[in-house]
Amino acid sequence: MIASFGAYLETVLQRVLHHASEDPIFQCEIEDLSKLANHAEAEELLELANQKLHVFPFKEVKACWFRLYTDASIVKAIRLIQSNIELGHHCLPSAKWIDEVVTALDMALIMAGGLGRDDVIHELMSRLQDHVAALKGPRAKRRKTNDGPGPLELQSQLPDEGVSVPRLARPLRALREPSVESFQRWMNEAREPVVLEGILHHWPALEDWKKSSYWLEQTFAGRRLVPIETGRSYVDEGWGQKIVQFRVFLEDYILAPDETRSEVGYLAQHDLFRQIPSLYAAISTPDYCYFDAPPPEQGTPLFSKKPTTACSISHPTFLPGIEQEDDTEIHTNIWFGPAWTISPLHHDPYHNILCQVVGKKYIRLYSPHVSAHLQAMSKADPAPHVNEPNPDRDLEGEATIDMSNTSTIDVAAMEISPDEDWDEVYPGISKVPYLDCVLSAGQALYIPIGWWHYVRSCSTGISVSYWW
Repeated sequence: MIASFGAYLETVLQRVLHHASEDPIFQCEIEDLSKLANHAEAEELLELANQKLHVFPFKEVKACWFRLYTDASIVKAIRLIQSNIELGHHCLPSAKWIDEVVTALDMALIMAGGLGRDDVIHELMSRLQDHVAALKGPRAKRRKTNDGPGPLELQSQLPDEGVSVPRLARPLRALREPSVESFQRWMNEAREPVVLEGILHHWPALEDWKKSSYWLEQTFAGRRLVPIETGRSYVDEGWGQKIVQFRVFLEDYILAPDETRSEVGYLAQHDLFRQIPSLYAAISTPDYCYFDAPPPEQGTPLFSKKPTTACSISHPTFLPGIEQEDDTEIHTNIWFGPAWTISPLHHDPYHNILCQVVGKKYIRLYSPHVSAHLQAMSKADPAPHVNEPNPDRDLEGEATIDMSNTSTIDVAAMEISPDEDWDEVYPGISKVPYLDCVLSAGQALYIPIGWWHYVRSCSTGISVSYWW
């Protein structure tokens, strides 16, 4: 077993050290890329690439630095595995070196998209997980210490308590399992949001995603890393982002009692399915997303804007990303958090089908034709406050994120204090028409391009959004 795994690692290493002549990595102008073969020098190249990835704005980061970051991370991971297997450190479930390997590989996926090597990373992660499971099995039966159930194993189900489910003022219409033709007519003629009933009934996720054990299995016993937002909403003071182990996210932000949480944590707008492809087995992209959707309507904010690139986002982020000109793919993101996580009133440059898998969400929507009354932020408004600015980030030039898709109107405050005279704060807001719904597990919501929407979790919830 060990010998065959060792041979596999050497094969992967040689593959990563080979670069085709057209590989963007050569644009880094590294004098000798063979240095990657050495663990210490690979660490130095990884640090160099990391510095380059934190240039702001991210669109100025060259693809070569994503490639260098990816390859150096893979080499680091392989060298860690090789050295620890040689020392016999391969069968303890709590072995720190396993965490270090997973961290190196996941950081390549999160920070650099695993550019050019994502298939290598996915296979290496899977082979490592199988190898560790096989080798720790016999010893795990003999050793009882430190192998008992932890908080996640003891609490097998995600919390399902409801919090403040509001009465609807202007309920959305619903369509039950509309045909593709019916949905296309709705998109092109009604051009309004609509709740979609019965389109997720075949998803295994509706049951599987309620279980902590499922998430532990899918995330290598919770070792996988995820980027989370901290704070109630990205427009709040103190909002920030950090990367944590999935186990930490579950224990500290989902399963922990409200009174013990020091802050709110939200796994928001992250393509976890690209990072962990096995999660795709529990869901499926709605057929409606594969058909052409109408452009923004005339007289709306997005109509006059040029087509967006694939990096356009709803929530702001300080994580690097690769700008792509071709934006024909369907963007899939997960939204996983406790009650009272909020996406403030904003609009997106995509059509969206939001699928509720666990829990409930309250959603309020405003037509793009009333945008003039919704007090959008300006492009010059500063990016959200970050708790601990990264001293390595180069903030020269553009030091802000375009927030013009976000309203200054605090809908959450209006929800909490409905008897206040909000027209004094936001003149005329009580006269602006809107639609709303409570989206329950198994339901989906179609949000047309440009429609303003405010989203609040009414309980621990998991959603999947499809943008196209």
